[in-house]
Amino acid sequence: MRKLLASIQKEYRILIRDFEGLALMFVMPLVLVFVITILQEKTYQTINETRVPVVLIDNDMDSVGTAFTHGVKSNGFFEVTVIQNADSAEMAKARDDVASGKYQMGIIVPEGTTKSIRNRVVALVQEQVPAMMNVDTTGLKKSVQVDLFFDPITKDSFRSIIKSNLREFSSKIETRIVFITYSRIIDAMMNQSTYLQYPEEAVIEFDESYICEFGQQDAPSSVQHNVPAWTLFAMFFICIPLAGNIIKERYDGCLDRLKTMPVSYLTVTFSKLLMFLVVTMMQAAVIVMVGIWVIPLADVQPLQLGSNIAGFVFMTVSAGLAATGYGIMIGTIAKSYMQASTFGAVSTVILAALGGVWIPLYVMSPAMRQISQLSPMNWGIQGYYEYFLRDAAFVNIFPYAFKLLLFFVVCLLVAYFYKKYQKV
Repeated sequence: MRKLLASIQKEYRILIRDFEGLALMFVMPLVLVFVITILQEKTYQTINETRVPVVLIDNDMDSVGTAFTHGVKSNGFFEVTVIQNADSAEMAKARDDVASGKYQMGIIVPEGTTKSIRNRVVALVQEQVPAMMNVDTTGLKKSVQVDLFFDPITKDSFRSIIKSNLREFSSKIETRIVFITYSRIIDAMMNQSTYLQYPEEAVIEFDESYICEFGQQDAPSSVQHNVPAWTLFAMFFICIPLAGNIIKERYDGCLDRLKTMPVSYLTVTFSKLLMFLVVTMMQAAVIVMVGIWVIPLADVQPLQLGSNIAGFVFMTVSAGLAATGYGIMIGTIAKSYMQASTFGAVSTVILAALGGVWIPLYVMSPAMRQISQLSPMNWGIQGYYEYFLRDAAFVNIFPYAFKLLLFFVVCLLVAYFYKKYQKV
């Protein structure tokens, strides 16, 4: 036990000697969590508050054109410039303005749009009651095409959202015209005047809520996602200084001197493991405190902790062991500090990308979602989500923590057998 304590003291002195490097292990993850969280939160607010410049050409000059103009203007999402009854030169200029970036989107409601919808209703009634309708429907235009053209830099996802909103809006307009036209035809057929008003209220309404322990009034914020994700990233990035520590001892001759003493290599390795595990625990604690008390100062919801604190601690210890085990494996196998730092940094970034730290799993392809399950960061994030977003019981967190502990054991075994093989 005294040998282990002495070895831990040695690791502590080596670690504290580079105080600036130790401080960076804490400061950089904190900056990362703070910046990413604020960017995501404020960017989402900016998208909601920013009005998209749109040019709308109304060549219909009837119900659809008027309703489209009024609806797009009152939407609050668009900043609309309306041109009525435009000629070919004006339409060409509108397209050039969109192409040059003056407007992000253009809409052309062609002439006869409203008339085409009414003709469609007349044709339908003619098919239902041909004896009472004596209208020649041949040659009637029953469909119309509204042109949408976008700025070339517009993202596909944004364009899809805009088209979906416009499609929903145009469907409402079409339904209203169909309703009014039908009611007038029926009044004419029955020789009556009812003048029914189209009901503006939606029959089906949606009640949206999050099913979680935080209640329906308080939806999980970006902090709930970013704190666990970047905590794991910071933990695994510790593999670089840990591997560098091992390589430095090997090349400076410290390891050879340690071998002359009555201390086993296992004791030396275990002391490094414990020292850097403490560092990862401190990283997690500091990042969580920043999520609770510092991030709210930037007008962002604070991090909300669940009730299962024991599960959170067990998950954090498991992730810390997995990260330190990974660092020991890299430090044992790598021949130089350059190899360790390059492989450690790149592999950590790859594991983070695959694990869902940067890209949510639900937007990945099915094949990539399967591959992501091989990343230890994926196990860590899923375990943390069980705690932060679902306030799950210990039994729900344990499978993810167990995978991380298994990864830790595998890394140590690889390091052990590699070193044993090198001796031979």
